[in-house]
Amino acid sequence: MESVGCIWFNRTESRDREIVARKIREHIQGADNNPLLIFPEGTCVNNQYSVMFKKGAFELGCTVCPIAIKYNKIFVDAFWNSRKQSFTMHLLQLMTSWAVVCDVWYLEPQNLKPGETPIEFAERVRDIISVRAGLKRVPWDGYLKYSRPSPKHREQKQQSFAESMLRQLEEK
Repeated sequence: MESVGCIWFNRTESRDREIVARKIREHIQGADNNPLLIFPEGTCVNNQYSVMFKKGAFELGCTVCPIAIKYNKIFVDAFWNSRKQSFTMHLLQLMTSWAVVCDVWYLEPQNLKPGETPIEFAERVRDIISVRAGLKRVPWDGYLKYSRPSPKHREQKQQSFAESMLRQLEEK
């Protein structure tokens, strides 16, 4: 991964976040650099939902080229459910299947609109991807599979999601 220029970091380290933000800004300013590929969900989900994006990728002030990727389960389900299957068994299943197929859509490049916050920008891009790939938008992040949120936290997220949807409807 290092040979292709990946930027590694630990999400729990606030110092790492600052370093990564600086490295990403330097990368996108370099005219000869390849485009940067970022998975803003923070973790892989089950091919049915579109979880909340992390805002960091949308705070950079650069053009975002959304790409919708959805695994096609024709030969094998590429999603690894770590609660039901060991990684070794999942890897064996993938390697012994005929093929792993996914549909990929390159979508219209997007920029931050005047007056739009990075969080609103992230939600707008997520909406574009969700519609194209036929994914259901959900008001939580991808780490939900690792811990159960408190009822208070769930209520706040649902309220925030409802307000976001109302704003979008008003804009249309």
